[in-house]
Amino acid sequence: MDKNPQSQEARNLKDAGAVLVKGDLEDVDVLKDTFKKVDGLYLVLPGVWVSSKETDEKEAELGIQTIKLAEEQGIEFVLYSSVMASDKQDRFRPKFKFTIEQYLLESKLQGAVIRPASFMENLLLPSFGLGEGKFINPLPEETAISWVTTQDIGTFARIIFQNHSDFNGKTIDFGGQLFTPRQVLELLEKKLDQPIEFVQVPLEMLYQQSEIFAKLVEMVAKEGYDPIDDKLISSWLPKLTSFEEWLDDTGIEKIRGLQSFGNL
Repeated sequence: MDKNPQSQEARNLKDAGAVLVKGDLEDVDVLKDTFKKVDGLYLVLPGVWVSSKETDEKEAELGIQTIKLAEEQGIEFVLYSSVMASDKQDRFRPKFKFTIEQYLLESKLQGAVIRPASFMENLLLPSFGLGEGKFINPLPEETAISWVTTQDIGTFARIIFQNHSDFNGKTIDFGGQLFTPRQVLELLEKKLDQPIEFVQVPLEMLYQQSEIFAKLVEMVAKEGYDPIDDKLISSWLPKLTSFEEWLDDTGIEKIRGLQSFGNL
């Protein structure tokens, strides 16, 4: 589903074999027609970069509205893409992704929840500053978190759909290697053969930008994330892409393509 099927990104998807539908999740009439024609729904809600109580509530409302419609139109299976530690975030985000998870798993639908770890591709966003030769880090330096490629998420989502009866009712934390921010920095410097300035964002500054994000960082610092069930994941997908493999395959090339790295 795409708001602009004529865009280059959409045409690339079409060339790769996708069938495009014009519309968005807020267009209920288009969704009704589309849902009558499909058996499964992979629900990924639009990203919000500066969260607030209002954006959280809007996301929860949109997710529940979409799942209700899927239920009404007889969708066979729904896979909802959430976020790691959504249940812990429920303490300070009472109406957010965990609300959607609960609604799905308590509905009459067959469904499952996947909670991906941090995307390696996020490093390409301006918020990390790699285009300016910086590594801007909001997390505690000593805290290791899991990382995963979006390609591996897509592969595992396909596996879930192909074996949906085995995953019905399950919530799966999905991620790979654990890296501290300093370890990520060292790997980037090694692969780029270039020094990168490490910029630690103070918690006070995070609170000025987004109280919700600051509370998330505090939670990660104090509690970390729950361990990932590597045995479950490897039983279906024996090998995930390592950080080094992602950098070698596509990551470094894309980072070099960022403005300040264009001459490396």
